[in-house]
Amino acid sequence: MRFLLSYTYHFVVSNSRHGTHSPFVYALAEKVIYNPSFKSARYVDMPDGLTGKFMTLLRNILAFWKLDRLSADLEDHTAPAYWVDAPPISEESILQHLHRGKVVFLHKPYARKHRSLWQNLIADERVVVSINLFYFGILIHRSGQRKEDFLLRYPGI
Repeated sequence: MRFLLSYTYHFVVSNSRHGTHSPFVYALAEKVIYNPSFKSARYVDMPDGLTGKFMTLLRNILAFWKLDRLSADLEDHTAPAYWVDAPPISEESILQHLHRGKVVFLHKPYARKHRSLWQNLIADERVVVSINLFYFGILIHRSGQRKEDFLLRYPGI
């Protein structure tokens, strides 16, 4: 029941690409999220055991940003992007990775186990761009961009 309420809430308050006023996020939405024909030839190394209907989108986003690897281990300091799924997770460790220019993907930001973590992270000034696609959220630190939080619909799920 909670899933259905969260999904309905997200659908009502989220935008399509046309409600997005950031060129960075608009390009992602236009070229990847809302473009079913986007297929990258770029290889992206994904963590073992990562499954879900959204995996193609996740791989396409990483390829679009030219990120070659997604790690589920926050201790792996060489990865360009991280997949966060299992609490407990230190907010500070996530924020330190963002400060180093890494991208963090948080699985199910509406889930009970992640809701407060997601809310605390997007409230922090070090998170400049957050994109919530319901099934996962994206956290980015971008110098020179004002802080913005986006809720986008992903039509493919």
